[in-house]
Amino acid sequence: MPDPRALRIDVGPFHLAPTPDASTWTAVPRGDAAGSASGISAGWGEWVAFAAQVLRADELWRSVEARGDAWDEGFAAARDARAVNPYR
Repeated sequence: MPDPRALRIDVGPFHLAPTPDASTWTAVPRGDAAGSASGISAGWGEWVAFAAQVLRADELWRSVEARGDAWDEGFAAARDARAVNPYR
């Protein structure tokens, strides 16, 4: 069975390619070859920390969007005398 650490991991618009040093991986845009020198290399723990930060930023963005949507719904309901504003 092949070593899974030697396989490329596809992640959205880029992929993580293993480097000759087994402790690092390189992020490379999908259009480039796996051995492109233009990628960013980091250890696995650093990629995991980066992914956690991306998830946290996404969570914050979704929270802001939800508050904006709630405001929009409340504003629209307040403009219509027959509508029931669910936020009052």
